[in-house]
Formats: sequence, structure tokens, C-alpha cells
Amino acid sequence: MLRLQEADVDQSWNEQERRRLTRLCAVLTGDPAAAEDLAQETLLEAWRIRHRLVDPTGRGPWLDAIARNVCRRWRVRRGRLAARELSCDRPGDLPGTRQAGPDEMAALLDHEELVDLLDRVLSLVPAETRAVLVARYVEELAPQEIARRLALTPEAVSMRLTRGRAKIRELLESELAEEPLAQVWVGRHGAAWRPTRLSCATCGRRTTHMRRDRGAGEVQLRCETCEPGGVASAWRLDNPALGVHLAAVSRPSAVVDRMATWCQGWWPAAIATGRAACTRCAADVTVAPYERPDVPEPRTRWGWHAGCPACGEVLSTSLLGLALSFPQARRLRSMRPQAHAVPTRHTEHAGRPAFEVGLRDDVSGDGLDVLVDVATMRLVAVVATR
Repeated sequence: MLRLQEADVDQSWNEQERRRLTRLCAVLTGDPAAAEDLAQETLLEAWRIRHRLVDPTGRGPWLDAIARNVCRRWRVRRGRLAARELSCDRPGDLPGTRQAGPDEMAALLDHEELVDLLDRVLSLVPAETRAVLVARYVEELAPQEIARRLALTPEAVSMRLTRGRAKIRELLESELAEEPLAQVWVGRHGAAWRPTRLSCATCGRRTTHMRRDRGAGEVQLRCETCEPGGVASAWRLDNPALGVHLAAVSRPSAVVDRMATWCQGWWPAAIATGRAACTRCAADVTVAPYERPDVPEPRTRWGWHAGCPACGEVLSTSLLGLALSFPQARRLRSMRPQAHAVPTRHTEHAGRPAFEVGLRDDVSGDGLDVLVDVATMRLVAVVATR
């Protein structure tokens, strides 16, 4: 067990708190022999995250909470909790993405915190799901015992536990995100990428994921097929122009619809004049085309960029992103959800070279072409096709 050094922590933490925490750990674990090492582990962890203690007068309860988590992890290691039942694996997480280990939900949410949290989410989850969560994590009953008590099959208990844990994670990353418990969770694991029912505008598959990452201050969107390790779209939560819309909705389809409406209301006029008011500080900004030489496909290689020299706020949209905000494209994808982008073609419009940024539905053949003037990167026509 790693020991704290005198130079690493002040005397009051090293002596007074150590003795008190040793007694607390002995009570929590029932093992006085392990209590001193657990108290030292508590102090070491507290010292590493001491910047999180905003109010020094609350140090005692803060240390007690850390001690409870340290002791719970110790109990898990000793096999006193059914760690396998607490797996926090999330559908859609990718190989190499850091996930919650099998014991970390238990380590994070101690008994008292779980009772409080479950009370607060009562109105947000079905009563039958809450009953299973309380039985498992508050009363610490085995799944078989829960099944007998509630007259359920073991499979039904497992399904409700999975749904309940997913709801807890969702709350920790959304409604409860400002609380210390939630901040510890997101700090350990980051916000989860959650599957949606939205089809990807690039490939047409229903592999679009979204996350509301308050640590990054963004709502982010990506396709697990097209950009599994990246971010396709990101909207700042703290941007005054965007945040007011993002705060009002949570459903992925509503988020995308709100942002498409905003995009159509802001970008065309900004592109037409080459100037716009910064969405954060209202300073005058230049709106200009951009090019990403490393991207071969014209619909995402080129786009528009607005960077504010006063506050540093940056907005950008690709040609495809702008095309998708048009009412015609939104109607097409509403009627044909799997309509997707097709390779950009070189064509002409009014005698000038143009790009044809197209969307097609493979089943019906319905589609849309958005024509972009190559010289100016401005959209010049929107044509329905079949």
C-alpha cells in the first residue's frame, strides 16, 4: 500500500484525519487490520484531487465520501459485491474507448448516494425499474432473490437493471451534471456516446451516435460507420446563439432539427454578404470559404468558416452540412430517412463550373441535388430528382 509522505500533505491531514478515517474504515469494512491502509489510500486519493474541495469547512464529509468509495472498492476486490452484475459496458462504445470497469458504478455510488439518487429519479423511470434498482443496490439482494420477490424471470430482472443503470448514467451526464457525484463520473469516463434512431446523412445507416459532453461544453454527433473515432458535428452549449436552442431539447432528432433551423437562418445570409455578427460577442466577423486539403470528397473538403478576432469564437459548416439544412433536404430525409449523400459530381450551372452535392434514397430513387459554384463556393440552386 502506498504511504503518504510528510512533504506531500499537511500535518492535520496526515495525523488527525488519518486516525479518524482509520476508525471510519474499520467500521465500513469490518476489518480493523485493513483500515489503516484504507485510510492512507483515502488521504492519497484526496490529496490528488484536492483542487475539487472548494469549501475547506466541508473537508470532513468530503473525506468521508472518498473513504466510503475506497472501502467499497476494497470490498469489491474481496468479492463481497457481485461485481459482474454492475458492468457498465455501453452499447456503441468502441474498442479502445475507456469504459467504466465492472466495479466502478458501485465504487462511485455508495449506499447513501444511491438511496438519494434513486429517490430523485423516481419520477423519471418506471416504478418497476426503480423497484429492481432499489432491491439490487440499496438492499443488496441477488438477482435471483429479486426475481422471486417481484415474481419476475431472471431475464426480466437483468433487463430492468440494465435499463436502470443506463438511466442513472444519463442523469449523471445531463440533469445532474453540475453535482459533485456527476462530475466525478464524467471526469472518470467522459460523457457516453449514445445510439440514436437517426440515420447518417453520409452513409444512410442508423449508426448515428450523440453525446452531450458538458466537460467539452458541446453536443456532439458522429456516425460509428463513417467516423468511429471522430466527431462529425459539434455545437457549443455555452454559445448564446446555440445554447438557448440546445438547452430546450434532449431528443437527438429535436437537437438536429433545431440546429438545422438555426443554420439555415444564419449561414446563407452570412455567406451572401461575407460578414456577420459574432454569435458570442456580436463583433463583426468575416465569413469566408475554407478548404481541407486532406479530405478528398468535395462536399466536406470545402465549406464556410467564421472566426471572431475579438472573442475567438469559431463557427464552420461543410457544403454537405449546409445542404442538409435546406428545407428541401430536411423534407426528403423526413420522408426518406435513409437518404444519404452520393459522390459529388462536377457539372455546370449557368455556364459556370459547379459541384453537385447530392442526396439519394436507394429504395425509392428520390433525391436532391444542391449546386455549388466552384469559384465562389456559394450555393446557386436546389433541384429535386427522381
